[in-house]
Amino acid sequence: MLPAEAATVVNATIHIPADVRTNPCSPGDVLNLDGDIHIVITTTANGRAGYQVKDHLDAHLSGVSITTGAKYLSNEANNGSWSTGAVLPAVHRDVYSFLLISQGRTPNYVLSATVSETVDGTGGADVTAEQWSMSCQGRG
Repeated sequence: MLPAEAATVVNATIHIPADVRTNPCSPGDVLNLDGDIHIVITTTANGRAGYQVKDHLDAHLSGVSITTGAKYLSNEANNGSWSTGAVLPAVHRDVYSFLLISQGRTPNYVLSATVSETVDGTGGADVTAEQWSMSCQGRG
């Protein structure tokens, strides 16, 4: 029996710096969104020349309507997992959504992003976030 290989852990932070987006709940309004999404990716050799990959995303986001001053907050976590095959590098894409909760009477909204992870032959990982979108959630 072969000894177990140690897991590889990669920490990444995606910073959203003062991103101005159209408010999907209120036509004509724009939101100034900022914050961080901290991502921890853990890869462990699966004994079949590939890797088991576990993801943990921890988001701390806030937004303010430039027009009305309405404030929005999101503090939440998402988890995921997937496996690579023997052909590396392997790329995996998943859509993660974050509920931004209104701090007043305005509707909540959801910020979504496609997160792409690439795992190489050593178990190292790289992550990017792309294809950002917002949708109206209504009052929760």
